Amino acid sequence: MIWPFARPALPPLDAASSARRVALARQEVDLKRPLADMRWCVVDVETGGLDAARDPLLAIGAVAIERGRIVLDASLEVGLTQAQSTAAANILIHGIGGSEQRAGLAPHEALLDWLEFSRGAPRVAFHAAFDQTVLQRAVRAQLGLAIDAPWFDAAVVAPLLFPDAAPHCRHLDDWLAHFGIAVYARHGALADAYATAELWLILLQAAQRDNIATAHQLRGLLRARRWLSVH
Repeated sequence: MIWPFARPALPPLDAASSARRVALARQEVDLKRPLADMRWCVVDVETGGLDAARDPLLAIGAVAIERGRIVLDASLEVGLTQAQSTAAANILIHGIGGSEQRAGLAPHEALLDWLEFSRGAPRVAFHAAFDQTVLQRAVRAQLGLAIDAPWFDAAVVAPLLFPDAAPHCRHLDDWLAHFGIAVYARHGALADAYATAELWLILLQAAQRDNIATAHQLRGLLRARRWLSVH
């Protein structure tokens, strides 16, 4: 009898990928460094639907912020090869065609690239719960890893630091327009990550203005907000 709740076997890894996996199994992030000195990893994902727990991960885009600047010569843009392309209606949303989906990297290689790029840095996304769930699910399924890295949600931090703008800023485009941020493109993983990074720079400056000196303090403020919202 097969135990019905047994986890599916992990995809086999070659020796090089196995060595990379071992090196990434343990990650530590120091949240007590000054905000201005932190390295941040701002990420966006494209998926085959809106169900973070089930729909396939198609692409990852990420940029780094170091010492208060977006690092233009260091970014990550990777597609994960799909056994079957998503429906035409879905392709109209994310813009990743069927041939492009089938030409991506092997999922385990793409995810190793992601973990190496983001190593040692807190993750940032707009509506981060979605990106976090998708990436953690994929990493667990492909690599058997449970990476406990801190995540920060720009969609939560922005109204906390700019409460007067919150009533008319719900989406990323709203916040970009509010701050006059012009972006070169939107609705691709890397382009959206870059746009979010530009917003995050403004939020970091506002946090420091409000005497929030470290990511640890910022996370504490966010946890206090969540506690107040449920009481």
